[in-house]
Amino acid sequence: MAITETVMHKLQFARGIGQREMLRANTLPSITRAKVGCFARLRIYEENARFVLICIILILYLAFGAVLFHWLEWDNEVDERKAIDKRMEEYRQDYCKNKPENDCDFDEMVRFIAEGATSGLLNSRPRFDYLGSLFFSATVISTIGFGTSTPRTQLGRFITIIYGVVGCTCCVLFFNLFLERLVTGMSYILRSFRERKIRLRLKEPGNKPVTLLINNEDFNESSSSCEGHLDSWRPSVYKVFFILFSCCLILLTVSAGFYMAFEEWVYVDSLYFCFISFATIGFGDYVSNQQDMNRKYPELYRFLNFCLLTLGACFFYCLSNVSSIVVRQLLNWMIKKMDIKVEDRSFLCFKKKRRYMGLGLRPPKGYDMTSERSSVDYADGLLSLKEFLMNNQSSMIMLQKQLIKSAMKNVVENEEQKISATRVGPMGILDEAFGDEP
Repeated sequence: MAITETVMHKLQFARGIGQREMLRANTLPSITRAKVGCFARLRIYEENARFVLICIILILYLAFGAVLFHWLEWDNEVDERKAIDKRMEEYRQDYCKNKPENDCDFDEMVRFIAEGATSGLLNSRPRFDYLGSLFFSATVISTIGFGTSTPRTQLGRFITIIYGVVGCTCCVLFFNLFLERLVTGMSYILRSFRERKIRLRLKEPGNKPVTLLINNEDFNESSSSCEGHLDSWRPSVYKVFFILFSCCLILLTVSAGFYMAFEEWVYVDSLYFCFISFATIGFGDYVSNQQDMNRKYPELYRFLNFCLLTLGACFFYCLSNVSSIVVRQLLNWMIKKMDIKVEDRSFLCFKKKRRYMGLGLRPPKGYDMTSERSSVDYADGLLSLKEFLMNNQSSMIMLQKQLIKSAMKNVVENEEQKISATRVGPMGILDEAFGDEP
């Protein structure tokens, strides 16, 4: 006799309930036992949560920096200002001693000298010869902007705007390509070390390849953990960060020694100048090749100065972008810890109805909630649901795989149409190199 619609409904629902343990142990933990946290209920998803959290952290960091530098520099600024005012008053009295008070042009002379010093005209070294113009062009497109060499004509300032728009765009592209080549080279080196380590491990007596199940498309292929190609292997972002940090530290210390020798600065000032220049901050209080010194090969020094600043800016750009990946992982960890699964209304996490974790089926009318397993009446007898479910585990797994493939296909199609910070620019390059979970 045919099974009634109500009985079939009960069968399907009980089948989903009975497979809960099997699903929990396999590939759908997020569907079977994940709880909805506060952020999801408030519709604050991962990217928005990261943005809000980094804004809060930056505001707190800026406040901390304001307190720190106020404590470090304020007293010294007051003392220096008092000393300069006292010295200026002494010069004013000496300069205007035999002149009427209204006829003394001391303040105008001070402004004239200050303007000449700011524009670099008091320095006998030419600013816009060929190498000086090359240095100026590099500071424009790299956004360092020391401020020692500036255009003085109206036409020069207008051309600087156009030149800067095109140059900055190309320079950002150059930095991104440099980042891509550098990360690719590091990945190749790390992969070579890993392959060598695996080969040495296989040569040791008693070591045999261990075959593990790969979570691939069909769930029916296996691969050895010690053999095969490493095309899908990706280096750890933390290893790349450590290597880049070490390279930048070596470059910073060596460059500081170079400028200390040629510019006659103390080492701390040279280190400060290198960091300000490599990070493209460019305050302009310390600038290389500005003093009148009798060097043996001045043109060679200016060329080496240009190459060193370019190399430092490239490496620090790469370090800052790789560091941002590490910071993003920290933000993800913080979001996971902050996303408390509670049902208290005071947390704005409103209680939701119980979600049944079968195959998305609602319980039929009259279903006994106190029992997750029961028997179902057929017209010709009684059938144990437990026995029925145990005999159909393989078909359940196949159905589960089809659901996963269908869902993942839709997710991939939707993701390919989105534009986000992790798909373009340096973040996209690093995500492709390291993956979403470095």
